[in-house]
Amino acid sequence: MKMDFWIFILFLLQLQTCAALEVTVPSNPETGMARSSVLLPCIFSLDFQQMEPKSLSVRWIFGNKVLLMFTDRELTSYGRARLNKEAAMNGNATLLLYDLKVEDEGMYTCSVEYNGELRQKDVVLRVQASPSVDVASYPTTSDDEIHLDCLVKGFYPKEVKVTWYRNGKVVNKSDVITGEPRREGNGTYDINSTLLVILSKVEKDDKAECQVEHVTLGTPIKEHFILTPIDLKRNSTTLIAVSVVSVFLVMAVCRGVYRAFCIRRKSLQKSPRMGKIEVPRLVHGTQAQLNCTISGYFPANLKVIWLWMKPGATEYLPVSSSDNKIGTVSMRRQDDKTYTSTASLSINVSVLGEHSARYMCQIQHPSLESPLQEQTRKLSVIASPVVNVMHETRKKKTYLKAVIEGIFPKTASITWSRTRYNCFINYLQTDGKNKESENADGTFNIICRCRDKQSQAKKPKSFKVTVNHESLASPIVRTILREEGVYYLLTENGREILPATSDV
Repeated sequence: MKMDFWIFILFLLQLQTCAALEVTVPSNPETGMARSSVLLPCIFSLDFQQMEPKSLSVRWIFGNKVLLMFTDRELTSYGRARLNKEAAMNGNATLLLYDLKVEDEGMYTCSVEYNGELRQKDVVLRVQASPSVDVASYPTTSDDEIHLDCLVKGFYPKEVKVTWYRNGKVVNKSDVITGEPRREGNGTYDINSTLLVILSKVEKDDKAECQVEHVTLGTPIKEHFILTPIDLKRNSTTLIAVSVVSVFLVMAVCRGVYRAFCIRRKSLQKSPRMGKIEVPRLVHGTQAQLNCTISGYFPANLKVIWLWMKPGATEYLPVSSSDNKIGTVSMRRQDDKTYTSTASLSINVSVLGEHSARYMCQIQHPSLESPLQEQTRKLSVIASPVVNVMHETRKKKTYLKAVIEGIFPKTASITWSRTRYNCFINYLQTDGKNKESENADGTFNIICRCRDKQSQAKKPKSFKVTVNHESLASPIVRTILREEGVYYLLTENGREILPATSDV
């Protein structure tokens, strides 16, 4: 009974200790504008007044990454993050994030530890970016029609509303072509909306207006363009003059010159040019991006379709988000009024999913009679190995063993060597053939052994295994020291006892 009483008292003391440290953060998401700074509040309190600095630890975590660490008055930052050290010593662990990017949006964890107690609270950050709006006019192949382009750039989140007005009235949807928002490389979006204007219907002081509404705007952005019938009159006068001149030329020269003059009309549409699909180094377990540049086209309405041929398949199929593939298009207007776009496709790289697959980028444009397309060769995926070493005794024989895990392709150079006359000499052969096994994800494991014939010798001896593979920038080397019958793995921090395995 007495023992139960003291257990109960200890339990109450533990509850009191746990309640001593409290962390408070906002319950609602914090909002910051791209390219600016934002504060993520985090306040902690303790029941005692005097704090021991050595016992305090503050960390800010985003995803699986530690952004900032404050321990024993020392501050370490791993990104665009700051914290006031003096404020932290007084219970204010508010995080400052500067030069915000769209990719910074998400959940942040404020982690405070004191004397072994740990408290964590999450703060949600929403990033926004305000759009810029540019309106410009472009001629078409018709003498009686022009296009007004309203290019809305650099906004986030994706939801945006673009409305065209003529003299204060909303324009019919049949006269407007609005594309889908396109994701830029920095995470923001662009969108283009085109108004078709018939010059013969333009009245005096006619005004077209592009209005853009977005969550970041207190009031909509309005960009207007004045249309006048003068342009039409000039076009008509020009046409009459050209016709008269043409008639005189026909009469004075010949019918052939007239025909060449009248029929000739340069199309204002410009066909796109496609570059090769750029494929980066594809490493198993990472994310990669395929890029294709499309340039020199006009007007702006371009459609991009990504297709892929799965490993072992014989036909291309459209990619979808269910395949864990995301396509984006970033567009830029050039000085010559043409457009250049980069079509990108993000893929999750894996041996089973991507090795030997093919991708095709296909584009459609008003200037093309049929789509243009570019395709990749068969993709080649590599997987970097993890190398562990150990020793084992089999039938009274001692072997050193290197286990190479998660490698692809399985072709690798594995060399054992040992010290002789103060230098490393390669073994001519190891314990028979290497043992290989395939993992469920398509990668391989390789086991390579070498025998130590003098395992009980007291004289120190060193061994080394070197692994070369196409996925490695430099070989992986593991060095083992045998000293008085004990094996050690040598590392940068010293040495540690080499693990032993059972007979396999």
